[in-house]
Amino acid sequence: MALNRPLLAVVGGALAVILASLGGVAYVTLRTGPLAERLVEDTRALARRRYPRPSHVTPTVSGTFAQQLAPLMDEVLRLYRERPEAFQPSASGFPCQGFIEGREPASAMPPVCREEWKKGRELLARVLAATHEEEGGLPEELGDLASPRHPYADTGKLALQYFMRLASLETRLLLEEGQAAKAVDTCVDTLALSRELSLGGGLIGQMVSVAGHGFMYRPCAAALDAAPLERKRAAVAQLSRLAEGWLPFSQVLRQEAVTMQLMLMGGLLSPEHLAALPAGARDVATQMPDVLPAPANPLVARLTWRKLVKGFDALVLVADLGPEARRREFEAYDARSTGGLFDIDGPSGASYARFAERVDLLRLQHDALITLAEVDLERAEKGRWPQGLQHRGTHSFLLEAVEPGAARLEPCVTELAEHALHLTADPPAGAWVRQP
Repeated sequence: MALNRPLLAVVGGALAVILASLGGVAYVTLRTGPLAERLVEDTRALARRRYPRPSHVTPTVSGTFAQQLAPLMDEVLRLYRERPEAFQPSASGFPCQGFIEGREPASAMPPVCREEWKKGRELLARVLAATHEEEGGLPEELGDLASPRHPYADTGKLALQYFMRLASLETRLLLEEGQAAKAVDTCVDTLALSRELSLGGGLIGQMVSVAGHGFMYRPCAAALDAAPLERKRAAVAQLSRLAEGWLPFSQVLRQEAVTMQLMLMGGLLSPEHLAALPAGARDVATQMPDVLPAPANPLVARLTWRKLVKGFDALVLVADLGPEARRREFEAYDARSTGGLFDIDGPSGASYARFAERVDLLRLQHDALITLAEVDLERAEKGRWPQGLQHRGTHSFLLEAVEPGAARLEPCVTELAEHALHLTADPPAGAWVRQP
């Protein structure tokens, strides 16, 4: 046995070195101090962020959208909560949808639709007027870092979405009354409200923005088609300025990274780190983990946090690529992040790709509205439909002349054909038109 003691000593020493090295790696891997410090820094930066987006009106009103909207929110929520049963979410959908989309005449619209619009129209006008402020961004209580305890937290954005539905109804009613220019006013202001919900509202705000834009798509197209030439020309400039203020999807993912870490990993933050957070974010970190608990195993929880951060960092880098390139990169990320020694959850590239595609659809619709107005203007100025259309942003369209006085605007991507728009020719520019 004496001859084996040196060998045992060497083996034991080597094992001790290996264990110490593994312990060092584990310590570096599992320590959460740097992650917590970065989270605090990112959260505070997000809370300080301002949104000086281009205004769609001239002159702008001095102040911020948040300042004008905040005093209206209690009444907005009250009307939303008191809405009739017909306006509650259901499988049958919104009761006025056929009229809003132009498939049914006003005579077929349920009376409850007009009654609900009348009840909310004055407040709707005040909410839409708030979009005329020179600076955007939501009130703190509606932002991505709002305290879960605040009464606006669960239904505030949905209440504003409901008002965008009422605005789509108002646009159609104004058209029925022959007030096309006013219908365009409501349309553009509502698209501005959609944009405001995407600024600082995180991924949920972005999705509410997409939904609101979708409500207005066909009413806006009809309003633009019917509007006088000068109002149509002004609308092109307004819609273009609205598009300049959109957040890139990478910024939405950065906000999402902060929110998900607060909700999932708040229980791992030290009292010092919690104290350094803004008040609303501190509530998210201390209350939401009960709703979305992190893994119970401390080792898995720390590995999950690291994977969350690395995953979001990887997705942010490719989030602003074109739709096809982004989809490939998100799929490649999912392929790289699966497997391994531990089955650790991280951000899903496939899920965020679907959210990004909804944002792409909003931008397609927005480009279509601008293109419709431009085509209508050119038809009035030159007396014929344009032979070709300029490529707009990441989207392009085909114009098919149905007859001399009517045409269809269709997305070049056949899968998006359902978003085609119909338009009719205006009288030639300068032509005399008898008033009814």
